[in-house]
Amino acid sequence: MSEKRTGEPVTVVSVKAKAREVKVLLSNGEKLSLSVDSFTEFHIYAGKELSDKELDAIMAYSRQDEAYDRALRYVVRDVYSVAEIERKLRDKEFPEDIIKEVIARLTKAGLLDDVHFAKVYAEDVADLRLLGRHRILADLREKGVSQTIIATLTFPREDELDKALRYAATLDRRYYRTPYGKKIIKINRALLERGFDEDVAHEASQASTKPSDPDVEQAELERAFRAAQVKYSRKYEGFELSKRIFASLARKGFPYDEIKAIMEANDL
Repeated sequence: MSEKRTGEPVTVVSVKAKAREVKVLLSNGEKLSLSVDSFTEFHIYAGKELSDKELDAIMAYSRQDEAYDRALRYVVRDVYSVAEIERKLRDKEFPEDIIKEVIARLTKAGLLDDVHFAKVYAEDVADLRLLGRHRILADLREKGVSQTIIATLTFPREDELDKALRYAATLDRRYYRTPYGKKIIKINRALLERGFDEDVAHEASQASTKPSDPDVEQAELERAFRAAQVKYSRKYEGFELSKRIFASLARKGFPYDEIKAIMEANDL
């Protein structure tokens, strides 16, 4: 209760309607900012007397209405789990009883449903973002979806492979300058990190990785050789220099025969 209240009724001095709220000035100096819904719920008008009990009821209703309006803006923009909306409202410092009421209203209205959320995330969102099964399950757990709901989800292998192939094709274009052997390893690792099963990642990386352009790969080999030669010749020579250069090129994924050929061509 405000320190301005004395237990005596206060009078509504003025009511001014704004674009999304109604400003109410009370005779004790208090200023209320009410939603249109809160305003009409209590039939407030200039000259009306309000007791402390009525004011408390108005403020409690207004606070819940504010929380509901904020939550409603979240759920109409995107799909959220119940736990995510709860966290968002807590971040705005709404009390737990109001959060509980808001969640109940949204659930009753069909605007919050973890079963629907999990299905949409596992199918539509995952397809858009090209996420694998393990990543989807981890994300849903983090978003507060119950294990009971998560256990109902299915992940047909053909769907998982389709997503993996599309993501692998993107990576193949991104790593076009990378040696073929190294490129397959990088793509396979990226697919695993994105949550795909090992067999799906292996099949997709093998199927989607195109051999590098021979001219481009040769140019990259020569560039990497020169860089390694400059780097290691500062400290090493002879056999040790050759060993260091060879190891450097091998780590970058260049084929053994090509490394051997360029080493021999440079008398190393």
